[in-house]
Amino acid sequence: MAITSPCINVCVTDPDSDLCYGCARTTPEIAKWSKYTDEEQIQIIEISRSRMDGWQLEAFNRAYKKKKETGLSPIKEQKLQTDN
Repeated sequence: MAITSPCINVCVTDPDSDLCYGCARTTPEIAKWSKYTDEEQIQIIEISRSRMDGWQLEAFNRAYKKKKETGLSPIKEQKLQTDN
């Protein structure tokens, strides 16, 4: 089973916490994503979600759900539409 990457194309890392503003993963978690097992990837997603709350968690959940359903995050989809 392939686990969809939690990257929602908000790829900016906070310099103090080293957490991505979009997916709340650390730089090492992002870099090692493809090397993790499915179980480890699921665990990283849950850890990342636990780092978020409020509007950030709600926005992430919506964007990640759409990415799993369509293959594109809302931001990526919007960028592709404006590039055409």
